[in-house]
Amino acid sequence: MAENNRLILVVVEVADLERSAKLYREGFGLELKVENHGGDDRWTSGKHASLSWREASFLHFALYQAKDGSRTSGAQLGFQVDDIQGAHERAVAAGAVVIHPPRPEPWGSTSRYYDFDGNILSLTQGS
Repeated sequence: MAENNRLILVVVEVADLERSAKLYREGFGLELKVENHGGDDRWTSGKHASLSWREASFLHFALYQAKDGSRTSGAQLGFQVDDIQGAHERAVAAGAVVIHPPRPEPWGSTSRYYDFDGNILSLTQGS
């Protein structure tokens, strides 16, 4: 395996794009941009909300409206935050379902939530 192989894309298919994009924006602080590439390819076209990180290395994250009734469920995504208590309060206010509130973990204070499609989102403030 080449040593420069790394993750560059995460796509989550959701049942209701507008509702999910609002949760990820307001509850998890992701500045998602809504676009529509047109076409009918399940993986590269249609309405979606996305953002890309370019610091250190490139990573593109996108929420896509599920096109055939299926959606991503059971994935786990983790985000680093500066203020775990404030981030927790925003996630709850935006409608995320709490799995557990902030608690100490070996890597820092972490809380976990379900999104509207059954994916697990974690927030971590490093120690």
